[in-house]
Amino acid sequence: MTSGFLNAIAAYYYKNAKDELADYCFVFPSQRAGIFFTNHLRQLVDGPAWAPEILTVNDFFASLSKAIPADNITLLFTLHQVYNEVTKKAISFDEFLAWGELFLGDFDDIDKYLVEVDQLFSNLIAFKELDDDYSHLNEKQLEAIKTFWGTFKAEQLSSHQSHFLENWEHIPHIYKAFVRQLQTDSLAYEGMIYREVADKIIKDKLIDIKWKKVVFVGLNALTPAERKLMDNLRKRQLADFFWDYSPWMETAADDVFQSRGPGLFLNENRLRYPAPKDFVLPLNEQGPEVTITAVANPTEQLKSVHAFLTKEYESDLKTAVVLADETMLMPTLHGIPNNVDRVNVTMGYPLNNTPVFGLVNLLFDLQRNARTSKEGTWLYHRHVLPILQHQYISLLAEDDCRSMHKKLVKENIIFVRATELHSNALFKLLFSRVNNGSELADYLINILTKIYELLQPKEDKLLEQEFVYALHKSIVRLQDLLEQNQQHDLLPETWIKLFKKLADFQTVPFKGEPLAGLQVMGILETRALDFDKLIILDLNEGVFPRTSAPNTFIPATLRAGFELPTIEFQDAIFSYYFFRLIHRAKKVELLYSTGAQGMKSNEMSRYLYQLKYEFNAHINTHTTSENVSLLDAPQPIARKTAAILGELDKYKTGHQRFLSPSALSVYIECPMRFYYQKIANISEPEEITEEADARIFGLIFHDVVEHLYKPFEGQEIEAATIEGWIKNKKRIDELIRDGFNKHLSDYEKGKNAFTEIHGKNVMVFEVIRRYLLQFLKLEKARAPFTIVELERKVEHNYACNGLQLNIGGYIDRLESKDGLLRVMDYKTGTGDATAGSIEDLFNTDKHKKIKATFQTLLYSLILDETADEPTPIQPGVIWVRDVFKKSYDTQLFLKDGRSKNPILLQSVQSEFKAGLDSLLAELYNPDIPFQQVEDITKCRFCPYKTLCNR
Repeated sequence: MTSGFLNAIAAYYYKNAKDELADYCFVFPSQRAGIFFTNHLRQLVDGPAWAPEILTVNDFFASLSKAIPADNITLLFTLHQVYNEVTKKAISFDEFLAWGELFLGDFDDIDKYLVEVDQLFSNLIAFKELDDDYSHLNEKQLEAIKTFWGTFKAEQLSSHQSHFLENWEHIPHIYKAFVRQLQTDSLAYEGMIYREVADKIIKDKLIDIKWKKVVFVGLNALTPAERKLMDNLRKRQLADFFWDYSPWMETAADDVFQSRGPGLFLNENRLRYPAPKDFVLPLNEQGPEVTITAVANPTEQLKSVHAFLTKEYESDLKTAVVLADETMLMPTLHGIPNNVDRVNVTMGYPLNNTPVFGLVNLLFDLQRNARTSKEGTWLYHRHVLPILQHQYISLLAEDDCRSMHKKLVKENIIFVRATELHSNALFKLLFSRVNNGSELADYLINILTKIYELLQPKEDKLLEQEFVYALHKSIVRLQDLLEQNQQHDLLPETWIKLFKKLADFQTVPFKGEPLAGLQVMGILETRALDFDKLIILDLNEGVFPRTSAPNTFIPATLRAGFELPTIEFQDAIFSYYFFRLIHRAKKVELLYSTGAQGMKSNEMSRYLYQLKYEFNAHINTHTTSENVSLLDAPQPIARKTAAILGELDKYKTGHQRFLSPSALSVYIECPMRFYYQKIANISEPEEITEEADARIFGLIFHDVVEHLYKPFEGQEIEAATIEGWIKNKKRIDELIRDGFNKHLSDYEKGKNAFTEIHGKNVMVFEVIRRYLLQFLKLEKARAPFTIVELERKVEHNYACNGLQLNIGGYIDRLESKDGLLRVMDYKTGTGDATAGSIEDLFNTDKHKKIKATFQTLLYSLILDETADEPTPIQPGVIWVRDVFKKSYDTQLFLKDGRSKNPILLQSVQSEFKAGLDSLLAELYNPDIPFQQVEDITKCRFCPYKTLCNR
């Protein structure tokens, strides 16, 4: 720690009151300042001695009152009860919670600033008699009131204004009843204690001070209540005052700067409460060497932290890293170099930024959306999957998480029965239903206890254990408060709101030696402290100072008129903290980000502009830069090594794998995608589908048609039969619904109460029905025809170029009509029924539109080569999307000049076989690697495009 403000005060009192210090009380703006002051005093003492009393301002006021400071939860419940009694309403606590928080904040300000509640919350009628009733107010207050009430014209009040005024006029009565109730219970909030002490002074009651002297050190913005007490102690010669400031704050010439900058409260404080005349405030007349560094984004600051500490770090409390944004704590700790042997974190890590808090939020979502039926509790997959993927749960139950995730996705389970997730003890706790706030608390406590038990054997997870313990403690604390206030039946949603409110103020403390090593702290922890070397992060406008206005029921004009704190007040306070902190340092680096992220601005803080243009400091500006070179993304290529050729051999005769027509289509379109799918066995990413997309549409359509035709395999279908299907719309609807149940849930119809068709699927249902009925009308027009077989499995040992390969698959439909065996495939997607030539079927650039022709021709070839006797075979496609076209046709065509002819296998067989042989020869050629296609537009919807750097 540099020789500075606290050193000077410690030396002053050791010199002038060495033997009386045990009877002194020192009041600081923070506990941290008190700890460092005590350390300075200890270094001066050469033998055993009683230490003086060290208090913060709030603790000092509390010591002067018999009331017990109440926690916010207790205050909210008490205020809710009072609110309903005063307003004669029965508003639930859940509805009241947001209002209650505003009231508590406003009441605290009203009391600390000694505002008369009746004056502040005057009603609209009283405003008409302003001149008579408010003659004692000053001009500023009167102007503020007039400005506020000017918007409320009694004859033109809107419903919102009327509602606002109704609450507004109740506030004085609520306030008084609330204070009376707390006094009855011997409780108080912070501002109430301040007003109690100030009122005693106003009424000339003696304030009992048990110390010989009270020393106020390093304060800044004083409330009227604080001034009342300090005035009283000054008159009684029981107090000393010490103000810390820099020469800049005195010499800044700009009146605007003085009125809103760091010196806003300074001159008044020094004049009203002067420091002892023989005290010499240590000042740094020259100012520090300041570097303002711009970085590309917040995380890039860590490189500057590392470089600064590597070069500048000194032990013994001389160096500090200060965070304007507390969420940067964990990344900053990772940026500290190895030459820093000890680190003391004084700020704590926000509980609501920890991973375990994230898990609890996921559990809240799970509980909000859980459903109950007679079969039990059902959980929505969108809330189950994130829990299975959470870093703690996946760490502690890795195998069960992986298998359960795979099952849910593979079987497309939308709502899962909770009991089916109970594969281990942790899952039994996680995936259960609660009904009220008390059960929710027990639910979370049991889960956190189990997680802590599972983490304990892992020595590298000590920080995670600390996070879990801190959250567990907060939940237990909340339950204790609720029991004290006899709140046993809160709704889960209300309990969650209370818990989050409590967690907002909770931090996870870090263990360390507060008086050794590098200090890592927030802005508020730096009050009254001095360092030789400083690096301050996140000095962006909107981060420091924050630009958000305080949450309040009192409009800004009235706050200003009654001299309550406003956002300008907040700016002046943090301006003081900033300039006071840096002025005694020798070297300061100030960092800000030039890249906007989320709600963060990319502009540097106004304080940095003031530092550059208002003060005589040695300022250097610097922008970090990295050597950025754009490299061409490497093109993936898979050469046919022995291992890859071994995978290809598995498609040869004697092995189990078969090359399907669709797999060969993939190879023609993109050899690299074929490699990923069939050789590397990289599955395309799967996800649970809730709405019937194009794939589901096709599956349902196919299933319904198959169910209709299946009983007639080997028989001729008459037009009358199809007409019967068309008329039996109830049967069609049942088959469609069965398709939805099959492909959108693993549960059969009737077993899961939550698979009922809803949302967009209602429209999809209707579309499928219309397409099916239209398709059946077209089928009726084609009748009679014979259904030879449905879902025919075909296999063939295909010989080419010395290779014997397994080729096969499933044919959607085989039918016979007019002496032809027709190979039919259902297609719900797009495609072209006409190919320019057989050669085009094997062309990478043309294959996609005519792949249906390729696939049905290949099935036709397999049938022909495996048939006992020759039969004319015609490939065909049922284009579902075209059933409403007048020119609907299931035939496939080949261009011949300007005309086109229906394709028969026998007419193109030799040419097709030649193309197929050439394709297979290329596939098995060891010198031709698998590589991506040149046309990048083909990769737009490919699931493997990230693997190909596209």
